[in-house]
Amino acid sequence: MQPTEHIFVYGLLMFPEIVEAIAGERYQMLDAVLADHQRRGLSQSPLDAPVPVLTEAPGRVQQGKLLLNVGPDAVRALDFFEEIDSGHYVKKAVRVQAAGQWYSAFCYAIGPALTPYISGDWQPELVSEAQKAHFIQQVIPQMLQALATTKN
Repeated sequence: MQPTEHIFVYGLLMFPEIVEAIAGERYQMLDAVLADHQRRGLSQSPLDAPVPVLTEAPGRVQQGKLLLNVGPDAVRALDFFEEIDSGHYVKKAVRVQAAGQWYSAFCYAIGPALTPYISGDWQPELVSEAQKAHFIQQVIPQMLQALATTKN
């Protein structure tokens, strides 16, 4: 059996259909909180949908979801989606609380490439059904095709 990881998500990855399009399956999601962090928006986004980032914010608590038992292939696809190699996001180990328990997990926090563009707040309600469909039908398939070429 391959090792799995838990992932705290706070933005587009809170939508099960987005995760399924990237990872190829649905994962159990628990409501979760992450202390000393805050979800923010970006002043500019290369995509047609508002994109969130996660910043350190002492004393703040960020609501999100905890994806449970994500396998290595799905983690690789999620890492690629979050562009951790580009500096847009960084993968960070965290402790989150969900269902009355503490979990070791990781999250995708803001990286140095996006830090200058932090602006305002981000809420899931900002993402329309049409924008989700655009991700699922166009952005994610292109990303998965690019990921497949990096495996070779």
